[in-house]
Amino acid sequence: MRVRFACPRGRAFTALPLFALVAATLPGASAMAGARTDFRFLPAYFSGDYGTGIDTSIVYLPMILVVSSERQEFRVTVPYLSIRTREPVLYLNGEVIAPAPGGSTAESGLGDVLVQEEVFVLQGTARRPWVSGILRIKLPTADDTKGLGSGEPDFGAGVAVTQPLGGAWNLIGTWMHTARGDPAGFDFRDTSWLTAGVHRRLSDRSSWHAFFDRRQSVIEGNPDLADFSLGYDRALARGVTFRSAVFVGLSDTAEDFGVSAGFSVACGGR
Repeated sequence: MRVRFACPRGRAFTALPLFALVAATLPGASAMAGARTDFRFLPAYFSGDYGTGIDTSIVYLPMILVVSSERQEFRVTVPYLSIRTREPVLYLNGEVIAPAPGGSTAESGLGDVLVQEEVFVLQGTARRPWVSGILRIKLPTADDTKGLGSGEPDFGAGVAVTQPLGGAWNLIGTWMHTARGDPAGFDFRDTSWLTAGVHRRLSDRSSWHAFFDRRQSVIEGNPDLADFSLGYDRALARGVTFRSAVFVGLSDTAEDFGVSAGFSVACGGR
């Protein structure tokens, strides 16, 4: 597949200066002593009708920059989207809404940029949990006339807990609440998102993880979105890691299935 990045139009274009401002001013974006920089490219494919009765396939191609230190992690995700469907739909970072005004049955372009800052307020030990606070901004860089996004910003805050279970096991939980922007013709509700899972280190070079995700639909009265994912990571060389995952939808509003496979390249840090 040949990837071409489309320039956002209209309101989406005005989000780019905001993105630059946020990236420059958040603490995690600044230079940090001993910081680790991680570049990730994790292509994914999802398929299903998402409870709309309209078969939809989504190719999600995110480029992710992660800058982390002992106390915080700054992350920017810039995705490219390609959506194929029988009728026009609206894509909202994993949720599909129909019917959608405008758009067509085949659309592609820049998706919504996600900027996230995570600060570890409690550093864990072999027994004590790690606790962090999270702030997240969704910038409306996707073209809403194509149904690739809402054309409105979202703001989220949450908390994450990682509890060592002994040996190579960790229990992980995240809760996030998001204030949604309302595009013309829609009245989106604010939503909560809960993730719970386990991580198991198999060796110095490999690990696996399993997660259950449940989040509210932006449409009042629609069932929550729920899915299960199973992932495997393998270090291939110094700083280079292969990352993969499979997804199974557990609700009508989620995907039927999905798969992701890609690489991360790290430099700096400890």
